[in-house]
Amino acid sequence: MSDVVWPELDAAAWAATRKSLHLYTQMLGKLRVALSPSQPNWMFTALLLSARGLTTGPMPWHGRSLEGSLDVFSSELRLELSDGRSRSIALVPARTIADIYADLLAALKALDLDVTLSPIPQEVADATPFDTDRRPAAYDPAAVERWFRIVTATAGIFEAWRAHFFGRTGIQVWWGALDISLMLFNGKHVPPPTDRGYLLRYDLDAELLNVGFYPGDDTAAPFFYGYIFPQPENAPQLPIAPAAASWSDTVKEWVLPYEACRTAADPAAALGAFLDAIYALCVSAAGWDRGALSYVAPKRPAHK
Repeated sequence: MSDVVWPELDAAAWAATRKSLHLYTQMLGKLRVALSPSQPNWMFTALLLSARGLTTGPMPWHGRSLEGSLDVFSSELRLELSDGRSRSIALVPARTIADIYADLLAALKALDLDVTLSPIPQEVADATPFDTDRRPAAYDPAAVERWFRIVTATAGIFEAWRAHFFGRTGIQVWWGALDISLMLFNGKHVPPPTDRGYLLRYDLDAELLNVGFYPGDDTAAPFFYGYIFPQPENAPQLPIAPAAASWSDTVKEWVLPYEACRTAADPAAALGAFLDAIYALCVSAAGWDRGALSYVAPKRPAHK
C-alpha cells in the first residue's frame, strides 16, 4: 500500500468500483438499521471507520451482539458474533451484486440470525434491488485503498478539530451517499422542514453544522463540503476560505474541491481553514454562542 496520504482520486477512473463499494456499504447499512435502536438524526444508521475499513459497530442481538464490517485490505465483508462465531464473504474476484447479497443472507442464516433486510438501494439513481442485480460488476482493491486513505486522513483532521467543541458531535460514514461526515449540534431544536422527504424531515430538526468528504460521481469530481442548518441568510455571499472554496448552487453547500486541497502546500491546513471558516459563519451568521460551545480539555497527567 502506498504511503501517500492524499492520493489522486479520479471519479471516472474508479466509477465501477465505487458503485460496487457503495452497494456493499448499503448492505451493511441495511443491517445496522434492522438491528440498532433508534437515535436522533439517524445516528443509529451510520457506519463507522475502523483501522481496516468500515464497520457497523456492535449491534444488539438477544443478549449478544453482531458486528458487520468491510475489510479494505482483505477485500471481504465479515459478520462477527459476540459468541465467537463469524462468516466472511469474498469481494474478489468481482462478482455480481446479487451474488454478494445472496452470500450475505446465507451468512446471516448460518449464524442463526433471523434478520429481514430491504434489498432496495437508497439515495441512488439506480435502485435495482440487490437480489436481482446480475449485471457485471467491478471491484479494484487498489482504488478502494486510495479512497480509504483519504477518508482516514479526513477523519483524523475532523477528530482533532472537533476536540474543542462542547456539544454533541459525531463522525459517520453515511451509506446513502458514501460520504464521511462530521456533525456538530449546538443543542437547539428547530421545526423540521415540511418540504423535504422522510429522511430529511427527521434529520433536519436541530441546529447543526455538517462538513464532510464526498468521493464524487458521474457528474462531479470529489469534494469536501459544508453547510449550516438552518441556512443563514445570503449564504452564497458569506465569506469562505481557503481561496479554492466557494458556494455551490448545485448542492447548496460550500465546497472545497478535493484536488485543490490535495495539491495545496499543506492539505491538512487547507482543510482546517475550510472548517474554521464554516464554524466562524455559525457564530457570526447563524448566531451560535462560541463561548458556551467551547471546550478546554483538562491537562493530562504525566505518564508514570
